[in-house]
Amino acid sequence: MRTTTGPSRIDRRRRTGAGPAPRTRRTDSRRPGVPLPRRGGTAVGPPRWFAERLLLILSGRRPVHLLMGHTTPEAYEALARAADHPPLGSWGIPVLRRVDATSPASGVLEAFARVTEGDRTRAIAFRLEEAAPGNWRCAALELDTMHPGHQDPPHPTAPPARRIDGSRR
Repeated sequence: MRTTTGPSRIDRRRRTGAGPAPRTRRTDSRRPGVPLPRRGGTAVGPPRWFAERLLLILSGRRPVHLLMGHTTPEAYEALARAADHPPLGSWGIPVLRRVDATSPASGVLEAFARVTEGDRTRAIAFRLEEAAPGNWRCAALELDTMHPGHQDPPHPTAPPARRIDGSRR
């Protein structure tokens, strides 16, 4: 028979200075899963929902069929043409800065989104029509670079361009 003079089981209590620090209490009053409050002046609801998805498609991060069924055939064709060569994202990661909308008639919203990519600011305009109560469809889409031959103006702080002969414009 074996006899011991110490405790019968191993003492597993934490010793001071050994191992990681004990967990501290949470001091942030927000709970996980609660979204951060939105900044004032930004539209919510259908205009923001469409603007976020248009940004994903026009930057090449999502396929165009993401909005299939949420657009009219004409708007879907315009979106598909624009998404063939994603116009956003070539100057940096595009960020949705502002969305706003007006209602020119009942069941119609004309909205715009301001997008920044790098030091450039871009614009997306779109028209939403209510197909059924609470069911909105994008009926028209306009992007600042959708027209052939369009050339962005130089950035205000950019140096003047030089001609081939070396003179400034």
